[in-house]
Amino acid sequence: MIVVGVDIGGTKSLAVRMNDAEVVEESRVELDRSLSALDAISRSVDSVLNDEVEAVGVGIAGLVRQGDGTFLWGPHVLGSNLQIRTEMSDRFGMPVHVDNDANTAAIAELRLGAARGHSDALFVSLGTGIGGAVIINGSLYRGGSFAGEWGHVQVDRDGLLCDCGKRGCWETLASGPALVRLAREVVSVNPDSSIARLLGSSRITGEAVVAAADAGDEIARALVTDVGRAFGQGLANLVAIFDPEIIIVGGGLGSVGESIVGPARRVLIDAVYGGKVRVPPTVRVAELGPAAGAIGAALQAAGEVR
Repeated sequence: MIVVGVDIGGTKSLAVRMNDAEVVEESRVELDRSLSALDAISRSVDSVLNDEVEAVGVGIAGLVRQGDGTFLWGPHVLGSNLQIRTEMSDRFGMPVHVDNDANTAAIAELRLGAARGHSDALFVSLGTGIGGAVIINGSLYRGGSFAGEWGHVQVDRDGLLCDCGKRGCWETLASGPALVRLAREVVSVNPDSSIARLLGSSRITGEAVVAAADAGDEIARALVTDVGRAFGQGLANLVAIFDPEIIIVGGGLGSVGESIVGPARRVLIDAVYGGKVRVPPTVRVAELGPAAGAIGAALQAAGEVR
């Protein structure tokens, strides 16, 4: 079976065409924030579409009503109350499955990646924001539809303004934009610093700051460690609630590896409730990398035509 899966985020999309469980083509598309979600999905699907494709899966960052495939809203994606399943089915003439992007990534990691063999797991997506998915007894737990939006748990009522409109959400302290904000502050105060020279005049991204840290820049390393610690504190809170066997960290920033996950893991070990009498869950970087969301969306699409 040949299917397409797309993962639509705040700044980029990734599309894959799969033949059964094998990715045969992959395409990454940079997104203009002015581009509507429907147009972004169409552009991404078109980048890998051919005449053999039987179904399309869509993972999108935000609130997706599972019953009818409607994207209600998301702080990082343009558009609201979009009937994605209906619109895309009509446009491409085939079945379309729509889900939150963290859910699709969790499905991919459960079936093909780092969560294989585990029945109780959390997937935490770290990128433009923080999203997540809950696996209980080997199945995705959705709640009413929107479980896993823990990036918007408020950790500081008087904290920084989040893209969602609230203040002090977890993702304002531990995400790609949080890391970018810290780096910009350093560069603005000290334009002759080592990190300013490494980043140059290009647009500062979370990945660029992590790369500078991995290259040995001490300032970048300190910034990445700060964000990793804030991330780890949030993970400790999730462990207190769910007690998973394993936590998989993915997304655009989470997939870079130990630079972020290492400090987070150390904080988790120290901060988890009852840490002296329990073994904290394993924290592992997603095996499928940034493509996990698109792969999971494709796997879900395959289920629509079986």
